[in-house]
Amino acid sequence: MWQLSTEQVAALTALQLRRDLQELGDTLALSFPAVRGRVGPRYGELIALGATRGQAHGLTHLLALARYLACWFMLGSEFETRAAHAWALTILGDARRDEGAKVFQLCRRCREELDKLSRQATPAAAAETPAGFDEALTRLDITLARRGKLASLLPRHRLRLGAACDIDAIDLRLHGAAPAQMYRAESGQWRRAPVPTEREGITLAAAVETGAGWPPALHALSPAGAALKLRVRTRCAHSCDALVHPRVVLGTLQGVQEWRGPHAADVLIELHADVPAPPPGAELLPVIALEAAPRLSQLTLSSCGLRESGQALGNTGRLDTQLAVWPDEQHFVAWRRQPDAELSWPQPDDAAPPLPASRAHIERDGQALDTTRWQQGLAELDSQLHRALSRLCTAWERESGVSQGRLMAQPRLMCGTAGVSWGWIESAQGLRAPPSLRVAGFFDLVACQLNLRLSGTLALHGSLSLLSLHCAAAEPMQTAFERLPADATLAALLPRAQARFSQPFVLAVQSMAHDGLAILDVAGPVSGALVGSCGLRVRPDRVGLQWFAQIDIEPVSVPLHVHEPLLGQQRQVRALLPAMNLVDWSLG
Repeated sequence: MWQLSTEQVAALTALQLRRDLQELGDTLALSFPAVRGRVGPRYGELIALGATRGQAHGLTHLLALARYLACWFMLGSEFETRAAHAWALTILGDARRDEGAKVFQLCRRCREELDKLSRQATPAAAAETPAGFDEALTRLDITLARRGKLASLLPRHRLRLGAACDIDAIDLRLHGAAPAQMYRAESGQWRRAPVPTEREGITLAAAVETGAGWPPALHALSPAGAALKLRVRTRCAHSCDALVHPRVVLGTLQGVQEWRGPHAADVLIELHADVPAPPPGAELLPVIALEAAPRLSQLTLSSCGLRESGQALGNTGRLDTQLAVWPDEQHFVAWRRQPDAELSWPQPDDAAPPLPASRAHIERDGQALDTTRWQQGLAELDSQLHRALSRLCTAWERESGVSQGRLMAQPRLMCGTAGVSWGWIESAQGLRAPPSLRVAGFFDLVACQLNLRLSGTLALHGSLSLLSLHCAAAEPMQTAFERLPADATLAALLPRAQARFSQPFVLAVQSMAHDGLAILDVAGPVSGALVGSCGLRVRPDRVGLQWFAQIDIEPVSVPLHVHEPLLGQQRQVRALLPAMNLVDWSLG
C-alpha cells in the first residue's frame, strides 16, 4: 500500500488543480469561443479567478464552477456583486441550497436576463442568445457532469443536476368530518349537542413559503368506529418524470402506501384511532378523564427539489410530518343519591339499616352503558358509613366512660346529583395543534351532613349527668367546572371539584337526680372535629380521575368541672371520642 507524505499530497493536489483548471477553461472555450478571443492571454487568469470566487460561494464541482463561469461570460465577471444582479447573491449565499440547486437556478435567472437583453439589442455572438446559452449549458453538462470536485484526489462523482421538479403548493384538510358533539350541563340538565367547528386546512405555496410553515405534526380526531379522512392535494408546474414525482408516502403500523405523479395530485387518506386501553387494575369502566394516546403515522411529500426560481418547498424537496389521530369519544357519568333514613345504635345483631337508593347513568357518544357495578360502588359508600357509625357508638361508650351509650344519625353524604363529562376537543389551531382533554362537571350535592347525636349517662366524682354530643354542621357542594385548553394540567381543575370540611362537636350536660350533691358542668369548648373531603381526585396510578370520600374523627375532648359542696371543685379534661377513620371510599 502506497503512503504519501504531506509534501507529495500537496504536489499532487497542485498538479490536479492545474489539470482541472485547464480542462475547465478548454470546455468553456468550446462552448463560448467568443469569450476566449476577447480576453486573450489572460483567459487562464479569468478561469482561475472564477474558480476561486465560486469556491467562496460553496461551489466545488467542476460542472458547478463551469455553469457559474458561464453566467460570468454572459453578465460580466463578478456580476453577482452588482446591485442590478442582487438576486444572484441571494441564490449563492443560501446555505440551505446544495451547489447543484444553486447553479441550476443561477443559470435559469441568467437566461431570463439574456431574454430581456435579446429584446433590446442584437447579441454579439450566437452563444449570447437564450437558445445559444441553453446549448452551451447542455455541452457543459455532458462533458463535466462526472468530473467531481476541483483539485480532488478522491474518486470522481456526478453532480445532481436536472430539470425543474418541485411541489409548488400543498393543501391539507379534513374531508367529510362530522361536527363534534359533546355533553353540556344547561340549567342543571345534561344534553348532548353538536359543537360548531370551523376546520381550517393547511395550505403552503412555494412562492411565499419555504417549508417554515410546514408543521412537524398534524393532529386530528377520529370518530368512534369510523375512519378519519385526510385530503392531501399537491400542485406541480414541473416534474422530472410523471411516474416518479411528486410522491406522497404514508407509513403506518400496517405498512406503507405511496402515490406518484398524477395519482399524488389528490389523495384521500383514511386514518383510524386506537381504542383507549384501560389502565392495569381498572375495575370500573370507563375510566373518568382517561387521556388516551394517539395512533401515530408518518406522511412524506417529496420531489427533486429543483425549481426554475426561488427556494424549493422544504428546502430539499422533502417534507415530513407526523400524523397523530386521537379517539373522538365523549363520555358522561351522572348519579343521584338519596339521604339516609334516621339511624340509631345499638341495634339488634340481626337488624341492618336499609341502604338508601342510588341511581347511575353512563353514556358514550349517546349510547347508554351498563351501570350495575357503579351502583354497587355507590351502595358501598353507605355500607361503609353504617359500619363506621356502629364502631363510633362503641368507641363513644368506651372512650368517654358513659353507660347506656346511644348514637343517632340522619346522614346525608354526597347526596343529590353529580355529573361529569370528558372527551377530546379540537384545538382552535385545527390540524396544527394537538386536541385537549375537556372535563366538565356539575355538582348539586350535600357533601357531608351526618347529624350525629351521641348520648349516655356519666357518673363522675359523685355526679350523675346525661351527656349529649352533637355534630350537626353541613357542607354543601354546588359547583360547575370545565377544563379548557388554556388550563395547563388536569390537577389544576381539582380544587373546583372537591369539598373539604371540618365540622365541630358541641357537648350538652344535664344533671340527673341522684343521692349525691356533686354537679358536673362544661368548663370550655370541645376540641376535635369531624373532618374530611370528597369529590373527584386523581387515581392512585395517576391515570384518570375517581370519585372519593374521606371522613375522619379528630380526637374529641372537653374540660369538665365537678362542683361538690364538701370537697370543692375538681377539673379534668375528659376524652370523648378517639381518632377514627369513618369512611375511606373511592369509585372509578
